[in-house]
Amino acid sequence: MYLVFDIGGTHMRIGVSSDGSTITESKIVPTSQDFDQGILVLKQTADELSGGEKINVVAGGIPGPLDKGKSMLVTCPQLHGWIQKPLKAELEKAYGTKVYLENDTAIGGIGEAVKGAGAGKKIVAYLAMGTGIGGTRIVDQRVDSNNLGFEPGHQIIMPDGNPCNCGGKGHLEAYVGGSYIEKIYHQRAEDIKDVSIWNEVSKYLAIGLNNTIVHWSPDIVVLGGSVSESIPLEKVQAYLSEFLTIFPQAPDIVKASLGHDGGLYGALELLK
Repeated sequence: MYLVFDIGGTHMRIGVSSDGSTITESKIVPTSQDFDQGILVLKQTADELSGGEKINVVAGGIPGPLDKGKSMLVTCPQLHGWIQKPLKAELEKAYGTKVYLENDTAIGGIGEAVKGAGAGKKIVAYLAMGTGIGGTRIVDQRVDSNNLGFEPGHQIIMPDGNPCNCGGKGHLEAYVGGSYIEKIYHQRAEDIKDVSIWNEVSKYLAIGLNNTIVHWSPDIVVLGGSVSESIPLEKVQAYLSEFLTIFPQAPDIVKASLGHDGGLYGALELLK
């Protein structure tokens, strides 16, 4: 039995697979800010889903950059209680098997590049718009070479602008991340009906996409995460066509197609 997970700032998605290709069962549970409690919930949920069958291998993602050995979280504004905690070692001890960790956005991007909206494209730029903003560059269905991962959500789009939880100012995340949208507009993204608010958010996102596209030169940009479901894509594309002047045309901008299971399918791909 394969155990896969996708830990986000608000929720954990946990799944099992009997064949290594499809998700047999999955469940979404709240993410605890306390590491020990979070690990306990992850293991309890995994044991419930596996029905007592032996877990042979484990793979999953967690938000923020990992150490070079990919064994623990280095920093993460959304999960302070998990920073520098031995996630890989705890799971290896619990299941007596190998554990593969990756950035949560990276596994989401792999899932969409292999089985979702980016399938068939060589270079996929994936942005996860949830509590914060993550992103990754996928080349030939694998995360592109990097040192400490990719963090397009922390590009500066407004010098000396809104404070970001990471300690910086004016980052893309501080304008279009779910927790920041709620802080600025006093509404959750899914509850916002005011067109003028979405025009403003779309403009900020288009600035970030322009920067991402000119740096990564992707064949397609896939937007995932809960906030992306509310984003008016046509407005983002209109602003992007105004901002992107160096390339003859923008790549396709599409929404993710795998829903909550994208990261779980990406985690399965880590095992191949």
